Amino acid sequence: MSISVTTRKSLWARSHNECAYPTCLQELTIDGEGSELGRAGARIIGEEAHIRGQSAEGPRYDPDYAAVDGLENLMLMCPTHHSIIDAKAGADYSVETLLRMKADHEQQQHQRAKLQSALNAYLGDRFASENTVQFQQAELRGPTIESMFVDVPVGSQRDGSPLARLLEQISKEAPGDTNEIERSTGYVVTGATQALLHSEWAGNAILVGGPGQGKSTLLQYICQFHRARRLNETTYSAGQSVPSHSESTVRFPIRIDLRRYAQWARQSTSDKKQKKLRNAEHGDSGWLNLENYLVDHIASRIGLHSFSAKDLVVLLATEPVLLALDGLDEVANLETRARVVEEIIRMHGRLKADAADLVILVATRPGSSLRPLTSSGAFPVLHLQRLTEGLRLQYLRQWVEVAQISPEAASRLQSTFMDSQHVPHINELASYPMQLAILLHLLQRRQMLPQQRTELYGEYLKTFLDREQTEDKEPLLKAQRRVVEDTHAYLGWYLQSKAEEGRSAGSITRRELRDLLRNYLAGQPEEQQLADDLYSALTDRVLCLVEREDAFEFEVQSLREYFAALHLYDNLSPRGEGNSRDDGLNALLERPYWANTCRFFIGMLAKGEIRALIGNFFTVDKKVAPRPLLRSMAATLLNDRVYDGLTNTEIQEVVDFVFEGPGIILAEDGAIDSASGPLRFGERAGRAQAITHLKLRLENNKDVEVRRAAAASLLAHSNPSDNITSWWWEKYEPTANWFDVAARLRAFTALRGERISKLRAAIKTHDEPNQWTAELLLLGGYSGSDVDTTELIRGDLNEGCFISARGSDTELTSLIQSANTVLSDNQMPPQESDIGPRSPFAILASEVAGSIPTVTAASSSTEWEQYLGSIAKVWGKGWILGRAVAKAPKSIDLSIVSVHASSPELKEAASVEASYREHRNDPGWWAVQLSVSEGPDLMLCIISVLEKASTATIMSVASGFNDAAHKLTPKQFRAIESALRQDGSSLRVPTLDLQDAFRLHRVEFSGRALWLIWQLASEATRSRMPSYLEAELSDLFLAGPSDGRPVVLAAHTTRKLKVESFRNARRSLPGEGWADPSQITSMTIKVATCVLESPGMWPAELVLAAIERLSMQAASRVPSLAAIAAKHRWFYSG
Repeated sequence: MSISVTTRKSLWARSHNECAYPTCLQELTIDGEGSELGRAGARIIGEEAHIRGQSAEGPRYDPDYAAVDGLENLMLMCPTHHSIIDAKAGADYSVETLLRMKADHEQQQHQRAKLQSALNAYLGDRFASENTVQFQQAELRGPTIESMFVDVPVGSQRDGSPLARLLEQISKEAPGDTNEIERSTGYVVTGATQALLHSEWAGNAILVGGPGQGKSTLLQYICQFHRARRLNETTYSAGQSVPSHSESTVRFPIRIDLRRYAQWARQSTSDKKQKKLRNAEHGDSGWLNLENYLVDHIASRIGLHSFSAKDLVVLLATEPVLLALDGLDEVANLETRARVVEEIIRMHGRLKADAADLVILVATRPGSSLRPLTSSGAFPVLHLQRLTEGLRLQYLRQWVEVAQISPEAASRLQSTFMDSQHVPHINELASYPMQLAILLHLLQRRQMLPQQRTELYGEYLKTFLDREQTEDKEPLLKAQRRVVEDTHAYLGWYLQSKAEEGRSAGSITRRELRDLLRNYLAGQPEEQQLADDLYSALTDRVLCLVEREDAFEFEVQSLREYFAALHLYDNLSPRGEGNSRDDGLNALLERPYWANTCRFFIGMLAKGEIRALIGNFFTVDKKVAPRPLLRSMAATLLNDRVYDGLTNTEIQEVVDFVFEGPGIILAEDGAIDSASGPLRFGERAGRAQAITHLKLRLENNKDVEVRRAAAASLLAHSNPSDNITSWWWEKYEPTANWFDVAARLRAFTALRGERISKLRAAIKTHDEPNQWTAELLLLGGYSGSDVDTTELIRGDLNEGCFISARGSDTELTSLIQSANTVLSDNQMPPQESDIGPRSPFAILASEVAGSIPTVTAASSSTEWEQYLGSIAKVWGKGWILGRAVAKAPKSIDLSIVSVHASSPELKEAASVEASYREHRNDPGWWAVQLSVSEGPDLMLCIISVLEKASTATIMSVASGFNDAAHKLTPKQFRAIESALRQDGSSLRVPTLDLQDAFRLHRVEFSGRALWLIWQLASEATRSRMPSYLEAELSDLFLAGPSDGRPVVLAAHTTRKLKVESFRNARRSLPGEGWADPSQITSMTIKVATCVLESPGMWPAELVLAAIERLSMQAASRVPSLAAIAAKHRWFYSG
């Protein structure tokens, strides 16, 4: 019997060409060429799987079931999942399970087919609605997103995460002109769509960028790219020519404005008609979840079709979906924003289990209460970067084409721009797409180059209104231009202040606009007619407003903020009591939501007022400290070029204000820069003054973390002409501090003459417990072959230094690789390379490495003796030989090797290891060894206790083991941690079974000892350890584990980890995404203040969390700006 033609056709029809396994979206026919082609040119990969086996040997065989080839017993699956369900003779998947799987799949596919018309209607509606850029006024007429899009760079921390690895892969495959960005930020950088549309992209992300940097445009483009492919449109095809894009998953994109969601959620929950929708899933607050809004959003954009909550479930279960959540920062109220963030996290938790393939992208400005998202581990951060020179030129050419400028005019424009963009303030203004569009507009129409950001916006709006007036597009401008400008400014203030109070999403309805205009113009001549004329101008011809969602708003938030600043500047008096520009400025400085408005406001001030700004900074900083709110604003204003024309001394005051005290650490942590990256000042905008400040900090500060942050910042700020390495050599002193800074300034490259001997003297003083000498030499770019220095490196490696050495071929990297060949079980000798002159030891190491025999567990005693003898010949007594001897299998009698060995170093090492093995059950002997051993001997002894001693012995020597672990320096601890982890993964060492000891509380281990045990512990033992680790986290972080993230995971229990446990964990937890608020106790105001006063003691992520905690407290106490304005009568006379 076989499957009939009718049955086969029905099976394929019901399965809709898709695997029946839950969440598998594999299509079962693939277009293309190959050996297994069907008539339509498609390769068939689907397999017809039997639920009940065809024979007694088959999975799930049922002798009483006859219709094994019938439709009810068949399901279509991809090869992978067909193999999975039939593995182990089908033991993991019962007949009932597969029948339910088949039924669910066919039902979902049936519902999916019914949904297609509604989904296509939504895609068509959104494709038409979102096909033009939001900011359309800059000399362009309705340009499409595709015509003006450039792939803005994004950066990610080099933390070894999947995101960082993907970006590194893309950067290698398609390198761009991002070297300068990578050098200054330390990020791995690539194009945004190169990453987000890459075929290997998976998971979620947060897109963080400043005003006008292109976040919304990026989300628009990505959504349009997917819509075009699903609708078979020929547009947005350029991205498909990139192989990784053409192979990327085609998603169903849903783009949501989070401002409108927040407003909808508030209005819906206050509406009595919505009470019936509330249930336990919505939480006690009654806040409607994002899924409800998605249903409402789609249903309102599909015409006569319908869309329900069940339809959303089917969509998510059967389609790859992209949720693009835009404008988180535009949710002004911090408590509301935190609620929206919480809802995003909860929605992700609800959907991730059943969604087939869901990607969530969140776009926001920096500092938007992101920590709950980033700390969840599910939302890595992509930082939008400045446009590179190549992207600016590409944007210019696209702008010229869309603006339909003549070839001669285009040539002149490009020439002027290219000649000007190296001028520091023009380079800064052209960094972001929106500002570049305005700049090109001004260059084309008025051949002018603004000096700073506020002037850029002001001149652009003047040009725009001039055009509207001269072309008679708006008659009201001729007679009432000042009123039109003032009305725009008032609307900017009104909408911005209402958004801050949570009473608006930044938009206004027609009726509200008419009433507002009549109220605003009350007292003007012919006020009623003027209000009606203005209403007509704003609603019919729009001017600087656009109509969206049946309401009016400014095209982009930055325009609204500019006009709000203009309204404040025009109405606040130069002097006054509570209503002066100084009072207004101080109120703006204190409120993060008004930061961009504040930037525009300050840009309108006169030079004398700019000079006096430092006084405002100190005044307001006393109120907001230790939050770096004012430091951040000061740094941003420098990059806005508002200080152009002031003296070096005056600019130095501002840079000193930013960097003083803990500011330098906060700057490197990304707590000050507007793009959330390490702070970098521009040319003639603080760079030279930063170098002056940082040099003084390095000369006079002995704090390790401050010194390291200052060195990193100085290196990033410097140019070759600054000669910072020569400057530091002039400050030479043979101390560990000098050596540490020199390494971080890359001061060891191409050393000659006296500097070699000076370096040697400095190395001899270096006994830094946290970092190996060889590690710093590698960091500093050392490439020499000085005999004495090489011996010092050899000693360092032989005391436990284990680091990777990539990059240029030098004697140092060669020695590190030779040592690692022994330590890492990789017996392949390092590749030979021509590295020039070498020291005698390096030559010996290279020669021996090339002739060293290869050994395995099956090798003879003679072969092992030869292998170990070669290692002893090169490295002598110490860590490397001890580790090599320890790897000899039990079948090798090391006591015999000790007798036969010609090398005294091998005799001793083999004898010691033989004793370790001999005294497996002798706790007294081990206690003595742990107490008397030091240096590498102690390190090898600690490893041997865990790998050689019996469980009973380990329990007996727990106290001595704790003491021994406490004698280790952090760098020694990391070396042992790495060695144990490596041994455990090699399966050469048995796992430790201490579960009963932990279950019955028979032993007490310190945090350091617990973590070393963890490396070899069995899964059963590990299951008993979290509560012990939780209690000892502080002790463990003092030891300095190499990566604290696995520590945090291992210490997770039903209780939250105490935030105080992370003091001194900075070096072990350098990245982000680990501090899940659901697993760590809330930070008190006292602790948050302590963190910001001494950030060098705390992980960077907790530093940012402390800022957020204090900001939330401040937001709940500081009245709205509108309330301050009303109280002090900012906009009233008399």
